[in-house]
Amino acid sequence: MLEIHYIVTGSDEEVKKYDKASDFVGAQYKEVPDLQDNYQVTKALLDGKEIELDDKTIGGLFNYLNK
Repeated sequence: MLEIHYIVTGSDEEVKKYDKASDFVGAQYKEVPDLQDNYQVTKALLDGKEIELDDKTIGGLFNYLNK
């Protein structure tokens, strides 16, 4: 399971969950992606383990998982 904690500018932290990381990657390829690339990621967990991101944005998480 992929759990993404993120902040949309000027709002509270939100959480989005996907059964698999590939579900998130596929959703980001849509014409209107689930999450905007510039949203700030506060924490991302893959199967319960935190992912260390150099680029702490949704775009950075996408790039990390799409390798």
